[in-house]
Amino acid sequence: MEEALQRRRSIRDYSQAPLSLEELSLLLYLADGITLWQYGIGFRTAPSAGALYPIEIYPVVNRVEGLKPGVYHYNARFHALELIKGGEFGPEMVQYCLGQEMPGAAALTLILTAVFQRTRWKYRERAYRYVLLEGGHIGQNIYLAATAMGMGACAIGAFLDDQVNRLIGVDEKEEAVIYILTVGKILGT
Repeated sequence: MEEALQRRRSIRDYSQAPLSLEELSLLLYLADGITLWQYGIGFRTAPSAGALYPIEIYPVVNRVEGLKPGVYHYNARFHALELIKGGEFGPEMVQYCLGQEMPGAAALTLILTAVFQRTRWKYRERAYRYVLLEGGHIGQNIYLAATAMGMGACAIGAFLDDQVNRLIGVDEKEEAVIYILTVGKILGT
C-alpha cells in the first residue's frame, strides 16, 4: 500500500497494449467489489454512507483481451459485466471529454454514475455530499489498484454530462455521471 501511494500519479499517456480480462476483473473488484456479505448487505471495498452504494461503474472498453469494445455496466452483486452497447467509443469519449486524448488512448475508461435516491431517502440534504465522497473513494481505489497492478490511471473532471449520460443510457435525473477515469498500460512497459 505504501508503495502504491508513493507511486500514484495521473498518467495521461498509454501504450496500445490491451488489458487482460483478469486485470479488468481485479481492477473492478478492487474499485468497488463486494468483500463481505453480512446482514443481507454486500459490503464493498469503498466506504458508503449507510452501506447504500449509490455509485455505478460503466466501463467503456477500447482494448481488453477477450472482450469486445463497447460500453458495459459493472454489476458488483455478481461481479459481472453487462453489455450496454457494442462498438468503438474512444473517439466520442475524447470529444465528450473536451478534447482530452486519454479516453481514446487508454485501454478503458471508467464512468462513475450516481443513483442519488439510494442515499437521498435516508440522508436527505446531506445525500449529495455523501454520494460525491463515495465517488472519490472509488476513484482513489481505481488509482491505487491501477498503480499496484503496474498500470496508469487519470481522473477527468471536464466532460459534457449530457453526452456521456446518453452514451451509457442513463436518464440524467435518477442517475447521472459524476466522474470519469481512464486506465491503461503505461508507455514503455
